[in-house]
Amino acid sequence: MGKCKRCGLKTVLSKSDIDKMVSEVTSMKGVRLADENLFLKRFDVCSLCDKLMYGSTCAVCGCVMQVRARLSDGRCPEKKW
Repeated sequence: MGKCKRCGLKTVLSKSDIDKMVSEVTSMKGVRLADENLFLKRFDVCSLCDKLMYGSTCAVCGCVMQVRARLSDGRCPEKKW
């Protein structure tokens, strides 16, 4: 499996990998999260975006969007949400 040149992580993340990342971020103290409805709306937009690679990674910023869309101050680099 290829690795992301920017960060060294696996290019294609498994559901387990993504779930672990989400869990780590959402359990951090001081991290403000969007409510579930807002997250779902944001990720629906991501899911339809041609910049979403492998169902998880934004080709513009390199973020795992299942994480970024959960952050209350998360932003789409394409300004779609």
